[in-house]
Amino acid sequence: MMIAPFLRRVAMSAALVLLPSLALADDKLEQRLGPAALQMRQRHAAVDVMTLGNGSERVYVFTPAQPVLHDKVPLVLLHHGWQGMNTLNFGALIDHLVRSGNVVVYPVYQLDADTSPQVVTRNAALADQRALNALKTRRGLRPDPQRVLYVGYSMGAAISLNLALDHARYQLPAPRALVLEAPGDAYHVAHGADARSIIGDVEKLPADLPVAILTGSSDTSIGLPTARKLAARLCQIRADRRVLMVLPSDEHGGKKVHAAHGSPGAPDQRYDFALKRQDIPTQIPGRAGFEASPSFNQLDIYGYWKVIDAMTDTLATGKLSDAVFGNGTPAQLYLGTWPDGTPYAPARVEQACR
Repeated sequence: MMIAPFLRRVAMSAALVLLPSLALADDKLEQRLGPAALQMRQRHAAVDVMTLGNGSERVYVFTPAQPVLHDKVPLVLLHHGWQGMNTLNFGALIDHLVRSGNVVVYPVYQLDADTSPQVVTRNAALADQRALNALKTRRGLRPDPQRVLYVGYSMGAAISLNLALDHARYQLPAPRALVLEAPGDAYHVAHGADARSIIGDVEKLPADLPVAILTGSSDTSIGLPTARKLAARLCQIRADRRVLMVLPSDEHGGKKVHAAHGSPGAPDQRYDFALKRQDIPTQIPGRAGFEASPSFNQLDIYGYWKVIDAMTDTLATGKLSDAVFGNGTPAQLYLGTWPDGTPYAPARVEQACR
């Protein structure tokens, strides 16, 4: 199709005007969401660790230190995926959240792969209860009821949903927001009677509860299909308080980031707490930066961590964050750049409800 010379000049002028604005917007997003911004949030110099129980009853309680918190505290109940009993693979996230001022509770909830998925919700609930009791009796801390966030990965997403639906019966504080990463269910890990779905009637969740579902585009067997099913069942939640974000795989300059089922993991060797280990530290000193790992990449910094941090901010301020909610806001879609400045492929927001 031919473009008239005048219109071509107008189009070129518009491009010249828009490109610097776009670059400026990316600079602002990088300053707001990039690694330097993550470190700026980490106001505490160390993490205190309480280890309660053994085997499947074990639960870890991580609290900010130097300085310590007092009285009511922001709380994150972090529920791991199948056989994620060791905190290692979520160590970097735990360290970041706690040094940013949150108490994090991490229940083990299973002994091995032979644990029935039908009992893990109850196991996690009992462990969360013990953790909160110890937090009160040993540290004099209690959850701020307005700042309680449930975060679940894979099977932990199903657990988080079940606890949210029945928190009163389990004597847990009601979640004020949910983050569900690469959600899974019993039939992904078990067979026969044990494979019955453990996810309850999510249609009964409150309409004003903020819920963010995130999954990788390459997580085609577990996270992506389950995320879409869940999103389609959550249409009772207000449109401005629910979102399904799909994080893409991408490659550039010989490097590749694979948005598969394990992409939410970000290890930290200081949090290598095997179940048989008895010498769990009681305090972990903070450090500058983050542990280098192929598992710690754009999808963590600008995807999973961004959403969790933004949810904690939403609970602190009462204002929904544009980094989580909206119909494709720049802060939602931005996933950083490759080392040479080339933009990483943007996230995608899917609409599951009419």
